[in-house]
Amino acid sequence: MSSSLEDYLETIRYLEKANRVARVKDIAKLLKVKMPSVTGALKILKEKGLVDHEKNSYIYLTDRGLQIANAVTRKHSILTHFLENILHIPNPKAQDMACQMEHILDGDALSRIMRLVDTFESEVIGKDRLSSEDWKKIVAGRKDEDGLACLDDLDIKERLHLS
Repeated sequence: MSSSLEDYLETIRYLEKANRVARVKDIAKLLKVKMPSVTGALKILKEKGLVDHEKNSYIYLTDRGLQIANAVTRKHSILTHFLENILHIPNPKAQDMACQMEHILDGDALSRIMRLVDTFESEVIGKDRLSSEDWKKIVAGRKDEDGLACLDDLDIKERLHLS
């Protein structure tokens, strides 16, 4: 399925949760596309059995459509967490990047990112081997007033007990 169609499913899911229904004009507004584009995408999604929709009516995800939308939303959330909390990329840039990445990463890559995040948060930050602020400085490439925070200055191998 194309990333564009996945975005439609994700948007319909969001609107259903927020408003209990999704409408063509609301989808168009959120995705910043014209209403005929939405109508064309809905036709394809309906043919695939992913949405229920009749002309001039509300749009609802089918069970299969909801399953796919939930999977895309889950990927987006995991990637956003990784980008914001591990790489310290600010929002909304992290949101935009996650939206692009969610369509190309397979389940194995996503599982590896989840394990990396879990391990890093529990074994490094959680056990005070490295403070969250020091990590933020490292990934941002910044140094504090004492010139600390680059990998050599922090002696990261020793701090992480890797030597």
